[in-house]
Amino acid sequence: MSNLDFTPAWRLAFAALALALGACTSGGASTPPPTPGAFIPPQVAYRIDDHRYFEITPWPDGECTDKILYFVDTAKGIRSKAVKWDNVMTQGKLIIDADNDQYLVAPVTRGSINCSSGGGICGERLPYSVDGGKTWGRAWYPGYGDDLMISGSTVYRSYRIQTIHTDSLDLTEIPTPKSTNWKSIRDFVSKPQVPPVDTKVLCKANDSGSRK
Repeated sequence: MSNLDFTPAWRLAFAALALALGACTSGGASTPPPTPGAFIPPQVAYRIDDHRYFEITPWPDGECTDKILYFVDTAKGIRSKAVKWDNVMTQGKLIIDADNDQYLVAPVTRGSINCSSGGGICGERLPYSVDGGKTWGRAWYPGYGDDLMISGSTVYRSYRIQTIHTDSLDLTEIPTPKSTNWKSIRDFVSKPQVPPVDTKVLCKANDSGSRK
């Protein structure tokens, strides 16, 4: 018989057996950690100039419905809720005179589309601001899908019924806007003092904020 000590070998054998049994109990593989959801950055939906714009963060599938459109002014540190996204916002042009500092508008919303059940505000509404985008109110609006412009304190909506018609609204008449506040004007020509960067409102699924 050999005088060699086999105790260390037995210990190694028992350790290997314990590891094998542990692997069988756990199914032979460890559970991977959960994968975090993908980060969706906000994207610029409409830019006025180098420091003012409207931004929105789409749903993971790229849709913007029911998401909030925020107004951002990086020079003044403003980020305010302007309006909830409505798909009709991509219709028509939006021209915000970049020379404007006090008076602003956001894209028109149809309000609640569930009017038959009495939910929310029914009918078109024009989001407007008289304090440079810090706060937003709502004015009655005659329709949607029109070309919309603001220069100074005056808002213009142009639409076509055989020929182009234009109505105007003076925001100094707020906060009690009525349909009679809109006045028809003739021979209107859109000439902002300083043209904005964008003239259309957009929400793109894969934009990833690149326009920002």
